[in-house]
Amino acid sequence: MTIRRPPRGVRATTSAFVALFVLGASMLMGGPVRADTASELKAAEAKLNTLIGEISAANTQLSALQSELNVLAGQISDNEDAIAKTQADILTTQRAIQKLNSNIAARQGVLDQRAVAAYEQGPGSDLAFFLQAQSLTDLQDRIEIVNAAAASDRNLIDGMTQTKNQLRVKQQELQGLQAQLQTKLRSLQSQRADLDSKFAQEQDLLNTLASEKATASSLVEKLKKQRAHEIYLAKLAAAAAAQQGFGGSSGGGSISGVFHVCPVDQPHGYSDSFGAPRYSGGYHPHAGNDIMAPEGTPIRAPFSGRAVATPNGLGGNAVEVMGSAGYVYNAHLSRYGQLGSVAAGTVIGYVGHTGDTATPHDHFEWHPYQIPANPWRSPYGFTVINGAIDPYPYLNSVC
Repeated sequence: MTIRRPPRGVRATTSAFVALFVLGASMLMGGPVRADTASELKAAEAKLNTLIGEISAANTQLSALQSELNVLAGQISDNEDAIAKTQADILTTQRAIQKLNSNIAARQGVLDQRAVAAYEQGPGSDLAFFLQAQSLTDLQDRIEIVNAAAASDRNLIDGMTQTKNQLRVKQQELQGLQAQLQTKLRSLQSQRADLDSKFAQEQDLLNTLASEKATASSLVEKLKKQRAHEIYLAKLAAAAAAQQGFGGSSGGGSISGVFHVCPVDQPHGYSDSFGAPRYSGGYHPHAGNDIMAPEGTPIRAPFSGRAVATPNGLGGNAVEVMGSAGYVYNAHLSRYGQLGSVAAGTVIGYVGHTGDTATPHDHFEWHPYQIPANPWRSPYGFTVINGAIDPYPYLNSVC
């Protein structure tokens, strides 16, 4: 950036300028500029990256835990199905036992009846049955019939008893299996409760990390802005030092009698950028000079006239001051000051960065009603742009 060289010596000493500069920076930032912002920004960015990694690891743990929960949920469902099947098997077995017991009771009734008959007939009944045999062969047949009947009774009793015992054992086994499954279900439910607890802990961790990430991101953005502003203020300080260094030079010349007050209060800096290429909204030559200053620095009417707000997309908040010889255009204001009829020096707005710019400054244009015969030619070779002429020499006479 080319810094203007005052034609009439310096209006204030270096120490006075530095005092004003520090005051302006303090007002803008709420305190003195911190020299270690760069290291703080680097540390904050490192912490943010670490937190992002921790959040990723926590998400991986959460995914693994969720998979375990899904597996356990499937096991629990399978066990519940197994329990239901076992209960059904138990019910079927109980019905079979009930049916067999009925058969046993019926057969036991037959045996009881035969026992009663044998008792009533007495011990000699079988003997009488044998004595009625007509031959030896008949006797043998009668003996086999009696023996078969006795054996049949014993087999019936033994078979019923054995079946009943087997069914009882089976019932006990099923009951034991049901108890085991219920125990397993309780165990799985306990495991799931443990995993739910772990999941909640991981979620709390994730929430904490997310909160810390948001805080760290906010800090990084704040420090970036602070760092950018410090760099900007450092450039202003360098510009001021350059002005002090060229205190006795005639600089780029000056034209007096048009502006009576500098449009922007100290501290500020500007250069002859009239005609410099600009590309916002398409290529166009710069139709004014940018007067850089801390945000909130007062912008004043350079002559008496009428101040009118003329906001637009490119310039943001803007004000025109129309005087007897022409009008000036100020853009990118943070807010407006007094409008309407104003005297030279009236605050009409404050330096900002509204519109299409990121750096606080006053885009200043000078539109005379009558173009001078030999208008000032800027370093970019321009003399008139859309009715505006280079304000640089006019600013040099009052700033």
